[in-house]
Amino acid sequence: MSQRVFFYDDRDIDTSHGLHLAYGPVTKLGLVDWPRSDWEMDFASVFAGSVIPMPGGGWRVYYSGQCLTPERRFGLAMAESADGITWEKPLLGQLEIEGSDTNRLVFDNEPEEGAFTQPQVVLMPDGSWLMWSWWHAREIGQFRYLRAESDDGIHWTLNDLDEPAVMHPADCELGENARVAGLTSASAEDEFAHKRTMDWLEAKRLRSNDATYVYYDEEAEQFEMYSVWLLPCDPDTYRYTPHDNAPRVLRTIHRRTSDDGVAWSDPEMLVLADEHDPMHQEFYYLAVEPDGEWNIGMMGHYRCWEQTMDLELCFSRDRRHWERPLRGGWVPRGSIEEIDCWSIYSTNCLMDMGDRWRLLYRGGNSLHNHELPEGVEEERKETFVADAPKGRFAGLSTTDRALGALTLKRFNHTAECIIVDADVRGRLQAELRDPYGRPLGGFELNSCMPISGDSQRHVLTWAGGRTSAEYRYDVVGLRIEIEDGVLYSVER
Repeated sequence: MSQRVFFYDDRDIDTSHGLHLAYGPVTKLGLVDWPRSDWEMDFASVFAGSVIPMPGGGWRVYYSGQCLTPERRFGLAMAESADGITWEKPLLGQLEIEGSDTNRLVFDNEPEEGAFTQPQVVLMPDGSWLMWSWWHAREIGQFRYLRAESDDGIHWTLNDLDEPAVMHPADCELGENARVAGLTSASAEDEFAHKRTMDWLEAKRLRSNDATYVYYDEEAEQFEMYSVWLLPCDPDTYRYTPHDNAPRVLRTIHRRTSDDGVAWSDPEMLVLADEHDPMHQEFYYLAVEPDGEWNIGMMGHYRCWEQTMDLELCFSRDRRHWERPLRGGWVPRGSIEEIDCWSIYSTNCLMDMGDRWRLLYRGGNSLHNHELPEGVEEERKETFVADAPKGRFAGLSTTDRALGALTLKRFNHTAECIIVDADVRGRLQAELRDPYGRPLGGFELNSCMPISGDSQRHVLTWAGGRTSAEYRYDVVGLRIEIEDGVLYSVER
């Protein structure tokens, strides 16, 4: 069986020069085509929402919307699509607003207080449905991530309100102050201190923040949660940002697992800013898309001082150790005249469209603290769609006016021939070597037929039309030289 080598880390690279990792192409397709419901007040947020491929084809998205009625500021809703671009919002008969039916989802045992947002939905192998969503009930001191169940993904029942998966620091059990309390201790003088029932350490163990993503790993028969962990940040630290909406905390990413989706493991830290990051770097969310032996992370890259939100790609083989080779935005933000000029937030996954991935994202034109940047007159947030070719999340790009060279570590050549995915504006040639680094006769670099053009299946050939097939199941080495182009992968 052949192996496709990507360059998200340097595990398979022996030496390289004149090459740097760069994002692959992304095509922004603009706004999604769906009804702008009055009840949503032009704010239908797919951020931390769930895109679900339906068994019969097409897609369903669960998202959050604002509501015209003051007692329900946020609400959960659903839409469906055949292509991820044009969406319908079915009337569900669960909530009328101003005398009209809506696509709102309402739990059959929904509490009177608070509102729900950021639904994470999982369609289980047995056909049942599970949902986790944030319940914001400030009036009773509860900010909790709650679980719900459904037989059809439309009619939902909440589980125990006192059995949250995780809790926001604003919850009464953690101190009620959303900006810093709950990170150290909870005061007995808090407004809702009398409502606490949990052991303090257990409550502290469950602390998190919103922007949470949940998945089910069928192979491991285990649920996974990726969420925010808050570190304290006082004014004396050089990372303090006084104009942020939560200046006394730093946002980082952690992971938990669960066998039943009810009881979750201790938090495991995944991503914290390091010496290679900007001074005020924070991380706002992590969505995960499996892709062969790799897992592609779509992470909220939050430049706290600038108040910008980008979608950074990171990469992992085990979902615990993440490579961050690019540290910038994958989907380009728009110009200041465009709605997505200041922020990009991802849904839970990528949509598999055959030869490409499709992404729903929320774009906005305001700073994270809701102030408007220069050149913007009115705050707007909308849902956008973008495409990217499969296999091209990132590639090794040449430096201007320089030749790039890459030597792979020795490998057992199992493919029928060696195929490279590359966009070559100049030329690409390769040399096949024996296990000791010596060129194999007839497969020297200058005997390689030069490759040019953009293809995901360039076949390496040498003089006389020879391919590497005669060395199949032999241990060989490979050196590639490329001028003016990008190399995305090697199938060997």
